[in-house]
Amino acid sequence: MAEILDSGERRDFGGAVRDMSDGKGDMVAMPWEAILRLSQHYESGAKKYKRWNYRAGNGIPLSSYIDSACRHLAKYQCGCDDEDHLAAAAFNILGAMLVEQVTPQCIDLPLRIGKRRFEYFKTNTLEEDKKPND
Repeated sequence: MAEILDSGERRDFGGAVRDMSDGKGDMVAMPWEAILRLSQHYESGAKKYKRWNYRAGNGIPLSSYIDSACRHLAKYQCGCDDEDHLAAAAFNILGAMLVEQVTPQCIDLPLRIGKRRFEYFKTNTLEEDKKPND
């Protein structure tokens, strides 16, 4: 049977209790309308390139994601409506965040090399974060 992770802290719901959610993110507050819109951009990209292309090979340089995100934001601000520039910018921002987490060797912006990375997982595996259920 699979082990259930446990922080050891509890949140009381008037009799029913759950493990605390602090530090895990606030998934309920995510802007799902925008995420659904972004998923259409991922779908279009999968047709143009291939699904998971952004994870292929040795990774895409951070500068490529940042360059593209800035260009799409500029086009949006200039009134261009030839494509969904906000979704394209969001895709590239998420790509840059993924570089920090998964392919830090692709961080090629001189002022970002050696700087703090804001990662969700402390390691690439969750094994070290597990606390067995008592």
